[in-house]
Amino acid sequence: MKLQIIPDINIDNTKVLGLVENMHFYKNLIKRFKLTKEEVILFEQHIITYEILITKDNLSFFIGFDDEIKDNIETELNICWKQATFKKVKPISIIGITKELELEEHYFLSLKTDLRGQFPLSNILETQTILRNNERILIRLEMKPISNTWYREVEDHIKNFEKGKVASKNTFSIKDIGFKTAELVLDVVYSFIDFANDMITKEKIEHERLNNNRYAKLLRNGLSNNTKEKSKYNAYDTKIYITVDSKRNDMIFRNIEKSFNSMAGDNRWILKYKSNNKNILCSKEIAQIMQMPTKYYQKTYKINNIDNREIEVPKELQRHGILIGTATIKGRGINTYWCNNYNVRTLSKVVAGPSGAGKTEYTCNFIVGANRIGDCTITFDYIKKCDLTYNSIKYINDPVLIDLSDEKQLFAFAYPEVSNKISKESTPWERILVASEIAQQVKYLVNSISDGDNNGALSSQMTRYLMAAVKIVFIHPGEVVDNAFRVLEDWKVRNEYIRKSKGIYDYSDRVLNTLRELNDTDSDGKITGTKIHLISGIINRINTLVENPRLERMLKAPIDKHNFTKYMNEGRAVYIMMPEKAFKDPMTKDVIVTYFMTRIRMASLERCDIDKPNIAHIITDEVHQVPTAASFLKNHITEFRKFGLAPYFTIHYMKQFKSLLDAIKSTGVSYMLIQGIEKENLQMLSEEIKPFTIEEGLSMKPFHSLNIINYGNQYAKFITALPKPL
Repeated sequence: MKLQIIPDINIDNTKVLGLVENMHFYKNLIKRFKLTKEEVILFEQHIITYEILITKDNLSFFIGFDDEIKDNIETELNICWKQATFKKVKPISIIGITKELELEEHYFLSLKTDLRGQFPLSNILETQTILRNNERILIRLEMKPISNTWYREVEDHIKNFEKGKVASKNTFSIKDIGFKTAELVLDVVYSFIDFANDMITKEKIEHERLNNNRYAKLLRNGLSNNTKEKSKYNAYDTKIYITVDSKRNDMIFRNIEKSFNSMAGDNRWILKYKSNNKNILCSKEIAQIMQMPTKYYQKTYKINNIDNREIEVPKELQRHGILIGTATIKGRGINTYWCNNYNVRTLSKVVAGPSGAGKTEYTCNFIVGANRIGDCTITFDYIKKCDLTYNSIKYINDPVLIDLSDEKQLFAFAYPEVSNKISKESTPWERILVASEIAQQVKYLVNSISDGDNNGALSSQMTRYLMAAVKIVFIHPGEVVDNAFRVLEDWKVRNEYIRKSKGIYDYSDRVLNTLRELNDTDSDGKITGTKIHLISGIINRINTLVENPRLERMLKAPIDKHNFTKYMNEGRAVYIMMPEKAFKDPMTKDVIVTYFMTRIRMASLERCDIDKPNIAHIITDEVHQVPTAASFLKNHITEFRKFGLAPYFTIHYMKQFKSLLDAIKSTGVSYMLIQGIEKENLQMLSEEIKPFTIEEGLSMKPFHSLNIINYGNQYAKFITALPKPL
């Protein structure tokens, strides 16, 4: 079997030595025999191969082994490189010239090893930069385990070395035989000279000995620690084949030989067409060769890698629902979904990324996915030509389109889901409660309207007048906000509503007294008009509404037949469309979105008696464009979950949330951070994205997202490819 090893971006090599040690499956002679009735079979030792295939545009790693040891090897690989992908592939071969690397000296002398450094791999990688199109290099390391008693032989060689005797890798080397013969002849000659000298004098003669320069430095400096410790490890009889497919093979062979000789220590490599000598390497020497490229090298060179951290996705996020994207784990694509738990699905969601990153396309997928599982979606679409709407409604069953660019679809500022509860049978208390609830929403609506002189909220005094007007109007069914404005402006209308409130409010009730304060009277106490200066801020806002033809039409329009409570319960897809061409004024958008936000909240409160009301996702793009609506959300978002409302935001960068951000964070928010997101956003969420780093967040592939997903008082962090556009 052959596996391709695809390293992950954060791979490390701290366990490579353990891998090489643990895949030493040596069998003695007895265990390799198999007797049958017909024959006696002697099995070979298991040979493990490690290969590096280098081209101009890619660098790949492979490991091969017998099926018999498959489970053991795969276990060890997953321990060593637990985030890497191991992909089954066919055997690889290239046609070219092949040479072998051979140890220059006897194998008891070790190569240099230091597993903190990435040699010879770093040097081999440099060779990639000189390759041309169609040139290929295949480095193949074959490892056959040898007996664990091999250390005895090595230790014997070390003892002999300490006596001045260096073992030769080739017993029949002509050079060594010549040197030994000359040394023997000199020993005989020096013996006769010493005998004659002893007959004449007692002084000793110093003789010059022959010196084999090959080992002079080694004998002088002593053995390295690598050699002294070599016998502590398991060992393999190895072959290293280099195959080059290039017309420039001589130069490439020299580069590869030079690369491997970054391991030169007491021993070194030489390149031959065929090696006839044993090249026994210990596990540490092999581990030095088998290192995977770490992040720096993966970013510097062209390497087939997993360029993001792979983290297992919890089972809770693999159950079919609304798709997040596809995660890749060990080369296998896994679809991930938002948690199906009801309480978790209602929590806030933030999809952040720059323009063109895929936010709109993903949101289309989200809306369609939510609709398919029966959830309601209410989408505020005021970006460009309402692409979000038009790209998704094709896949929606019976969508609700509220196109506010169409004058025929404009309707009154009203709260029919609530006010229609009032009937002839309603008690005064029930009417007062309804009116009071609506008054709170109208306050947000009016504050969203720009005052020509003051863009802040209404003063407490003017708020008191506004609330009183709304409370006296909305005790009746079928009322609109414009009637509350008329109560404030016109004393005749005010008196009429005061008259109609008889039996609901007492004559001396504060609501009525507050409204009477607005009456301007003559010296006889007769009402002649309204003290406009007391409500100047409200009047300014009404004037602003009237200046905008759409808002003016909405003041005068009839009440619509839409029922947001019904839409939520039925799981409908509602689109509130405000194309930018028709809604160029930011204030107009803010007023309308704030109105609908307040209305949606009121409609959701009508479901308070339902234990788990059907979920309604409130989808808002670039919420910073509607600041008053954002302020409304800030004050109410923490209670949305109780009424089945699930806020969903798309945004370019986190600071656009302003003060809303803290409120969102308090709701157990989940994030999808799409590739291209600015560094500042990742820094703001540096704790939330761990174990991912800011650098990893910045280096994602296009149309991928780093997800921080709440799945029930805990978070999963993983990277996915965005779903394909609809």
